Amino acid sequence: MKVASIFLLTALVLLSLSGSTRANFLERKAKCTSEVNGCPKIYNPVCGTDGVTYSNECVLCVENMKHKTPVLIQKSGRC
Repeated sequence: MKVASIFLLTALVLLSLSGSTRANFLERKAKCTSEVNGCPKIYNPVCGTDGVTYSNECVLCVENMKHKTPVLIQKSGRC
């Protein structure tokens, strides 16, 4: 019983560690249109690879175009 508990605990630790290392593979480019005239005011936050939370994907696109930076979406939601 003790061996099974240790094995289960070790497996849980390894699974939790593997989840954080995969986060880099989930980064994706924001879907931008070539002519962005303005962004909707819909709050659908995304976390950029620069650690900044953008109110939506369009706002991230505009910032990338304005500053000529390649910020990707690290995850959906706030940073």
